Amino acid sequence: MRNKRRHKRYSLDIMEISGQMIFANTVEIIDISAGGIALRADKRLNMGTTYQVKLQDRERALNVQGTVVRSALSGTVVRSDGERVPVYTAGMMFKEDSARKVAAFLEDVAHERKDAGRVQVEHRRTVRFHIKTPTQAILDFPAQYIVKVISLSGMLIEAGQGIGAGVSVPMELAIDETPIHFQGRVVSCDETKQRGRVRYEIAVEFSDLTDYDRSVLSEFIDYLATVDAVADKAAGGDGS
Repeated sequence: MRNKRRHKRYSLDIMEISGQMIFANTVEIIDISAGGIALRADKRLNMGTTYQVKLQDRERALNVQGTVVRSALSGTVVRSDGERVPVYTAGMMFKEDSARKVAAFLEDVAHERKDAGRVQVEHRRTVRFHIKTPTQAILDFPAQYIVKVISLSGMLIEAGQGIGAGVSVPMELAIDETPIHFQGRVVSCDETKQRGRVRYEIAVEFSDLTDYDRSVLSEFIDYLATVDAVADKAAGGDGS
């Protein structure tokens, strides 16, 4: 969006347009019970936030929701590319309807693995399984963003979560209460500080827009062009 400006960009200072992007991250399960899960991830999970958790074990999978009740920085790890990244541990409580599904899922896992000696069962008020060969978990978590500048090809957004350049993220943008969905390819990500808080300005390029979503976006851009033209005419009339 910042390099090849094929389309005119419009500032959204006069209105507030927000959206949501969904991150997916494979995490390490420390332990799990029908009531909750302790996990380790390379992204900080926010206290009180509810996330979608996908548990996977061989051919079975289960999607449940859990709310973060504790989260703390626990260390750092070095990736294969040499980059050192922080690691966080977090505890989540499953929603009541999810807890029943998790209990049945864990019973199936334990039944298959107990003979192989890969599960230690600890009897508490709820059964907790320490899985030596961990069930894989994929964590989907939403992040809100505010649109600062927009064009037909992309947008500049402000968010509390940084994203590396070149990464594509599933995104949603609500225009006049009509949501459009697309893949957002990150062109650049710059860290800023606002009132002591770390924020990120992220340039995003639109991709995989459907014809309908593209038409909704085009109509919105046409509206912004009209507003911009009226503002320019008014400014000229005032002699400024």
